[in-house]
Amino acid sequence: MTSVDRTPGAVRVDPARITALDDIDFTTIISPGDTVLWTQGAGEPLPLIERLLAQRHAIGGFNVVFGGAGFTDVVRPEHADVISFSGLGAVGCQRALCRAGALDILPVHLSELSRLISSRALRIDVVLAQVSEGPQGQLSLSTAGGCAAAALSVARTVIAEVNEQAPWTFSRYPFDTGCIDLAVRTSRPLVEVPGRPPSAVDAAIAAHVAGLVRDGATLQLGIGAVPGAVAGLLTGHRDLGLHSGVIGDALVDLIESGAVTNAAKTVDRGVSVTGGLLGTRRLFDFAHRNEGVRVEPVGHTHAPDVLRRLPRLTAVNSALEVDLTGQVSAEVAGSAYVGTIGGQVDFVRGALASPGGRSIIALPSRTTSARTRVVPRLSAGIVTTGRADADAVVTEYGVAELRGIPISERVRRMIQIAHPDDREALQRQAHDQVAGLRKG
Repeated sequence: MTSVDRTPGAVRVDPARITALDDIDFTTIISPGDTVLWTQGAGEPLPLIERLLAQRHAIGGFNVVFGGAGFTDVVRPEHADVISFSGLGAVGCQRALCRAGALDILPVHLSELSRLISSRALRIDVVLAQVSEGPQGQLSLSTAGGCAAAALSVARTVIAEVNEQAPWTFSRYPFDTGCIDLAVRTSRPLVEVPGRPPSAVDAAIAAHVAGLVRDGATLQLGIGAVPGAVAGLLTGHRDLGLHSGVIGDALVDLIESGAVTNAAKTVDRGVSVTGGLLGTRRLFDFAHRNEGVRVEPVGHTHAPDVLRRLPRLTAVNSALEVDLTGQVSAEVAGSAYVGTIGGQVDFVRGALASPGGRSIIALPSRTTSARTRVVPRLSAGIVTTGRADADAVVTEYGVAELRGIPISERVRRMIQIAHPDDREALQRQAHDQVAGLRKG
């Protein structure tokens, strides 16, 4: 399909471009060898995706790039009979694709993926996007800024699902309605990802993390039990800021407590910034037409120049393993790819460059099968965040401060936050396995 003429800066969707879902024939839009990208998380345009998958055999072999995580079972391993899938990692439904060997990993940071798309080094031919329509017809990317925003201006064809139930969100980068070639109107609930109650271990980790957060800090907190528990412990803080790749329901409580004012931020002062909303209807309703919340593209949320200017940027990220020198694996457990590179390193380095910033890696000391997650060496040998970027590592047993600390002392501090039953074995292994690294 050749794109119709686009009108830059258009406010309303051209009525001539609105069509019925049943009238979309992807065989006239996508050619064999093309690459498709769609908005993800709560922003997945499910009716468009389902129709695309149903027509895959008629299209012939094509590619799909995941710029984020999906949380439905719409895309399944059997769809790899025609489609070549690639993405940053095994988060959400993409874990099933990884287990089946149907997902090729793109080993890049999230900020770099956005740049690759913008520069056309990674060609995106077709974008499917869920959008929201404002009262004057202006559109927003609703719950998902992400990498899709970078693809909108370079893709050959953009197809939008205008979902009446999607929240309309603000951004410093207004949506150019003129980029849309086809649009379908729907009214359906969004994908919801409710938070998980914290376990006793999660609560202990959160307490240590919260103790590292100062008044006036700008927070990067993702989703999950530990970030949710951390947020719950910060309601007594003052003038916190929020700048995160994704936020969940727990951040609504923190904002409504008055602890988050964004008053100390030098970028986006007075505004909470996120790249995505991933929670329940409560979060979506809170963000709807809320000028105090912006959903921004990766080119802003993960930009080094933005992050380094945020005062006391405190980035909290998770890990599968951390070795005794501070190297982090957030991707592989044993021989299975179960995590992602994502934006971890973007925020780790942004926090270290921020005045008064902190990078915190938080994880339980053991897996659910009682295997230590504080290890002499990363089990798969794959490093997500290098030891040169280590700052604070937190388990339920305490905080290991590693920034500016030599290897021998790092080893001692890491063993102290391991599970007590693992410390003796780690001490024995450390002499043989880490001795060479102390000079390396």
